[in-house]
Amino acid sequence: MYTTEFVDVPLGELLTRVQSLKHQGMRFVQLCAEFPEGGIDLVYTFYDETVDNALNLCVSVPEGAEVPSIQGLYFAAFSYENEAHDLFDVNFVNMKLDFGGHFFSLAESSPMTVISPEMKAEREKMAKQRAAKAAKEAKAAREAAEAKSAERALTEDRATADAAAVAAVDAMAPAAAKPTAEERAAKMEEKLANMDPEKAAKVRAALAAKAKKDAAAAAAGEAATAKDGE
Repeated sequence: MYTTEFVDVPLGELLTRVQSLKHQGMRFVQLCAEFPEGGIDLVYTFYDETVDNALNLCVSVPEGAEVPSIQGLYFAAFSYENEAHDLFDVNFVNMKLDFGGHFFSLAESSPMTVISPEMKAEREKMAKQRAAKAAKEAKAAREAAEAKSAERALTEDRATADAAAVAAVDAMAPAAAKPTAEERAAKMEEKLANMDPEKAAKVRAALAAKAKKDAAAAAAGEAATAKDGE
């Protein structure tokens, strides 16, 4: 008598469970994808001809998670895995035969990722909330830097405070967008050109003193390193 059963398997235990079925001689039948809320479910079907039983492994995959390929155990799974990747955007890793998203010629990416209007609205809402939070954090960081610069201005001489403020703004720039030394120098010269001549002279003096101090510290460090190496 034909029977079928469904077993929930954690994503991290998928390969171990499939290896066990392979050693038991069970035949791989198919792989199906389903869309519950908050991710995707993969259903792997295996068949045991000795007892006429179909075993379905149900694996819940969080959005964006990597799914290990089972092609190393059941090569016939290559068509199902490539199909699930192209149609449902499942991120399989270590596939023996990977069509790189070209198993099907699609008019649009992931056409099977159909969601209800309510789910789409909720995802868009969450994306806006994340963007608003990031913008708020960036604004808070800028305001903190400005407050710190203002505090320094009350306790330091104006020329030193101005030089420190420029350095603080440079430090806040994203790593990929930080200007080069030449660009920073040109920007500083532009700022100095718009300053009162007397104030600009003080800023230049402060920057020159800082550069001299940094050079002396670097030379001392190199000398100490050379001495330690002797």
